[in-house]
Amino acid sequence: MTSLRLAVIGCGAAARACHLPALPHVPGARLTALVDPDLGHAEDALAVYREHGGTESPRLAATWHEARDMFDAAVVAVPHTAHARLTADLLENGKHVLLEKPMTTTPADAERLLKTAADHPDTLLAMAHPRRLFPAYAWVRRLIRSGALGTVRRVRWTEGHPYSWEPVTWSMFDRRLASGGVLTDTGSHVFDTLFWWLGDDMTLLDHQDDSLGGVESEGRTWLRFGGVDVIVELSRLRPLGTACVITGSEAEVRIGTDFPAGECTLTTHAGEELHRGDVDAVAPAQNEWEALFVEQLANFAEAGRTPGVAPYSPAEDGKRVVDLIDACYHGPARRAMPQPWTTHRTTSGA
Repeated sequence: MTSLRLAVIGCGAAARACHLPALPHVPGARLTALVDPDLGHAEDALAVYREHGGTESPRLAATWHEARDMFDAAVVAVPHTAHARLTADLLENGKHVLLEKPMTTTPADAERLLKTAADHPDTLLAMAHPRRLFPAYAWVRRLIRSGALGTVRRVRWTEGHPYSWEPVTWSMFDRRLASGGVLTDTGSHVFDTLFWWLGDDMTLLDHQDDSLGGVESEGRTWLRFGGVDVIVELSRLRPLGTACVITGSEAEVRIGTDFPAGECTLTTHAGEELHRGDVDAVAPAQNEWEALFVEQLANFAEAGRTPGVAPYSPAEDGKRVVDLIDACYHGPARRAMPQPWTTHRTTSGA
């Protein structure tokens, strides 16, 4: 079997924490290029790859054009606002792409990427949505689809803590590069999961965030998926915890939204506890952090080499997330989050 020659384009935190530790263990793929405008970042990324057992000697390049003959497929992990143009260029030059979330920062760019992919049917565009491989997330999807919860009525998702990801650059806090804040970052994962669990019949009812022109740190979103009411609360500032509660007509399930999920519960409305504790991974879900990305990359490599093999998350799934995020930021449902320190002022001096 011929291995897929793979480039990692963008050698920042996502590449170093997720993709590069996994790559030495991915069947059917080998790392042949590391691309970053700062070659020092590429060198540091190579060190991470070596630390995890990588033996290839990839080309280090400042632009993908310098290494264009060295790879067949790419993991794109550059700042969000650079996703659209770079990915289109790669597809137009016959390269498969596994694209970090969010797919793009505007619906128009996402639509253009879908068209570019359709116009180049020999290329593959897939989304990196690794939470689908979390054991607890896959468990919830099976519970919903099997009817074990009855009719799903409500979902409450809270995920918040002081920002703790170790950045290589400050792109996540620069609106020109990130486009948005916690909703673009964490919300991309949350919204993809909700679509994956509940389907495409979604209405945005209300959204609040604390952006005053920069990237937001707080967001609250109210959605309706069919007959399911959903509230999502996200924060980069407050310790909200990491939990999702799905309430059905027959039972309620609670999971941790981080990895690993920790204790998960399934309880009937009659009070019978059907499950408490960890959730066993059922393939393709994986129990180890590194194994999540091995599985995701192995699937991408197989789908890139073998016609008819579907990626775990196709490009269309990325588009619907982009549409929802854009509606939150720019649609009629968006409101500024209350700021009592500016709207409720005393008349006397301090």
